[in-house]
Amino acid sequence: MAKSADAKRTKILEAAKKRFAHYGLAKTTMAEIAQDLSFSKALLYYYFPDKNSLFAAVMEATIDELLEISTAKIKSAKTVQHAIDAFLETRLHIIKENYNVFEFTYSLRNDMPPDLECAMPAMFEREIEQVRSILEMGVENGELKPIDDMMTTARILLISMLGMRLGILKEFKNLFFPPTKEEFDYILDLQRKLSKIFIDGLRK
Repeated sequence: MAKSADAKRTKILEAAKKRFAHYGLAKTTMAEIAQDLSFSKALLYYYFPDKNSLFAAVMEATIDELLEISTAKIKSAKTVQHAIDAFLETRLHIIKENYNVFEFTYSLRNDMPPDLECAMPAMFEREIEQVRSILEMGVENGELKPIDDMMTTARILLISMLGMRLGILKEFKNLFFPPTKEEFDYILDLQRKLSKIFIDGLRK
């Protein structure tokens, strides 16, 4: 029974992700997702009480995918910079592939659902942990100097890299809109340059 329930939940997440990725949160309804699956709305609401909780679950699943792929690439990287680049490139690829899923979290015009608001800090901490593992690898292989507070250093680096999206804003009003798919490429270039400056400062 548990396996059957897990399978249904997975199917719901996959169908919802397609809807959210194509139409965004506002233009997607629970009825449409249920119709895509040939499920009753009652069954959908059994697993997720409302659209916002379903969206938060889709977001978490997408982050899981991002972390799984980037973790594999980080482990196979030969240098710290290659690992950072792999982390950034994977992150950009997943975000662009699921642009309408992530768009909602970038937009400050909307109220973030409580479920997502609770989940976001945990997602962010998992990304910090990935950056920490990269720095740790650099210390272990002799590329970087010993770092006293590895987690804080990883936090500073990640926050700095994520903040590079502000570098593409041409007008203050754009702070209230997510970057376009094209602007993400420029952000990636800035993130790479910033990470190199940061990593070079930690080298022996």
